[in-house]
Amino acid sequence: ARSLDFFGSLPFGEVTGAALQKFYHYLPADKKEQIDRLKGRVMFWSPYRPMSPDILQTLLQAVMGGGVVTIEYNSASGVSKRDIQPVGLYASDGYWYCPAYCFVREEVRQFRADRMLSAAPNEAVRPREEVRRKTVLGKPSKAHLEQAGLRVELTKKGVWLLESNPRFAPFIRRREDGGGIANVRIAAEDLFFYADLVWGLGSEAKITEPPEAVAYIGRKLEAMRALYG
Repeated sequence: ARSLDFFGSLPFGEVTGAALQKFYHYLPADKKEQIDRLKGRVMFWSPYRPMSPDILQTLLQAVMGGGVVTIEYNSASGVSKRDIQPVGLYASDGYWYCPAYCFVREEVRQFRADRMLSAAPNEAVRPREEVRRKTVLGKPSKAHLEQAGLRVELTKKGVWLLESNPRFAPFIRRREDGGGIANVRIAAEDLFFYADLVWGLGSEAKITEPPEAVAYIGRKLEAMRALYG
């Protein structure tokens, strides 16, 4: 229960805490003693990311009922209003994600709940039956989109850092000196997103292909020099 405190919000209101307390109350004395000994010693920690519990509850209700929600979404290109049909909700690194069918893009897209400024049920839009049958385990494929090959050279520490990232880990090939190379095949539209992840490794990783990603990192470097120069 204490681990849930690290989440800025939960889509279940106060029900979760009450249910856990009731569960604990009816446990045998020896089980309670074991749990009490673990308090402060075992924790599933997640970074604190504040977001609207009302929006999470609206999304969860739509997931359960298969309904459509109208959201205001703050993306890199600005705030837009769109209708979505949520497939599900899952938490990762403290963020709540909502894969949903977007009626504007006409495909399943990934939305971050903390970037939603508002969310309200929209009964005027008819939900799609095939979306109701989807689950969060069925990650939408981007194989039909234009692809790009991202090549990253890694120091020994770079390998160690990137091995914990599931987007890169399966593609890392180690060298005898401990360093390595990651060759990742991705959708071209995700190229700069992946480049930003590599950027976070600083001098422990160097993108060598494709030229667009190398140029993108170069522009970020120039912007940083201008900021601190």
